[in-house]
Amino acid sequence: MLESMNKKTLVIIGSSIIGLIVFLLIVVWLISIIKPHYYTYEEFETKVSEAAKSYYKNNPTALPSTDGEYNMSYNTLVEGEYVKPLNEMLKDGDNCTVQILVTKYSDNYSYIPYLNCPGSYETKELYKVISENNPVVEKGSGLYSDGNGGYYFRGEITNNYVQLGTYGETKKDQSPYLWQILGIESDGSVKIRSTVGTTKRYAWDDRYNEEKHSSYGYNDFELSRLKEALISLASGNEILSDTYKNKLVAKELCIGKRKADDTTKDGSTECSIKSESKYLFGALTPYEVMRISLDDNCKVANSLSCANYNFLSTKLNSVEWSITGLDGTTDSSFYIKNGSLTASKNNTQRKLYVVAYINKRTFYKSGTGTSADPYIIR
Repeated sequence: MLESMNKKTLVIIGSSIIGLIVFLLIVVWLISIIKPHYYTYEEFETKVSEAAKSYYKNNPTALPSTDGEYNMSYNTLVEGEYVKPLNEMLKDGDNCTVQILVTKYSDNYSYIPYLNCPGSYETKELYKVISENNPVVEKGSGLYSDGNGGYYFRGEITNNYVQLGTYGETKKDQSPYLWQILGIESDGSVKIRSTVGTTKRYAWDDRYNEEKHSSYGYNDFELSRLKEALISLASGNEILSDTYKNKLVAKELCIGKRKADDTTKDGSTECSIKSESKYLFGALTPYEVMRISLDDNCKVANSLSCANYNFLSTKLNSVEWSITGLDGTTDSSFYIKNGSLTASKNNTQRKLYVVAYINKRTFYKSGTGTSADPYIIR
C-alpha cells in the first residue's frame, strides 16, 4: 500500500514538473511573439544587404545596366516585405535612417546599406576613419596632402596598421597579416604595403640581355619576371584568400624608370608611364619611399638619409624589389633595404612586399591603427 502511494506521488510530482516546463515554454514562446526581436547594427546591415540582393534576384530588370553607383530606397524593401520597418528591426530605429548604395562594376554587384543612428552608430568606410584620426599636417610626422585630392603618411608614425587576412603554414600557426597604410588616394581607396615578405625570392628579370651579354635581364616592367610574379601572387592564396582579395581594387601601376640623380618626390617620374593593365598587387616606387622620410638630406634615391624618420625603416628588416627600373641602364632596377634605396642587377633574387589598394567601400569595424591594435575591416 505504501509502495503504491509512493509511486502515485512520484507520478504526480513528475507530471507537475513536466507541466511546469511546458507552461514556461509556452510563456517564452508568447513573449517572443509579442516582444519584437531587435538586431545589432551590424546584423541589421547584413540583413539589409541580403534583402537587397534577394530583391534584385526577383526583379532582375531593376538592376543597374551600366557601371556606377546607384541609390536604393529602404522603403522599396519594406513594401516588398523583404525587411520590416526600421523601428521593428532596431531598438532605436525611430531615430535612424538608412540608404542603400547599389554598385555595378563589370559583372559584379554590391549592396551597401549606410546606417545612421545619431549619437549611437554610423556606417563608416575605413578611409574616413583614417582621415578623422589623422588631421592633415604640414610638418613633422603625420598625414600630408599630396595636392591632388589624396593623402600620404610621413615620418615615424605608428598608427598606420590595418589587418587584412592571416598567414602561417598551419591553422595553429596563423598570425594576423598586418599591412602599413601608405596613404589615401583621391578616389578614397587606401594604399597599403604588406609587412610580410613572400616566402619565395624573385628576380626582377633574368632573361638574357644582348647588350650586356649576360642573364641580367631587362628593366622593362611589361616584359619582366616581376610582372609575372605579381600576376601569379594575385591569382594564388599565398598572400590573401579570395575573401580578402574581394576587399581590394585593381589599378594601373606607375612603371616609369628613374635616373640615379633624379630629385623628384611627387611621382612625376615614375607615374609618367602607367602599366597597360590593372593589377591587384604592385610594389613600392622610389618616390614613395623618399617622400616618407622627413630628412632634408634625402634628395636622391640612393641617399642613406632616406631611411631616417621613415616608418618603412622602423621595426622592419626588409630587402625588397621596387617596381622601378634604373633609367640609363637596361640591366638594373631599384631595391629597398630598410627604408633606403639602391640599384642592382635585375637577376638578383629578392622577396616582394606587395602594395595593394583597399576598396573605398570597405567598412571600418574596430582598432586604433597601431600594430598591437590595428584597424579591423568588415
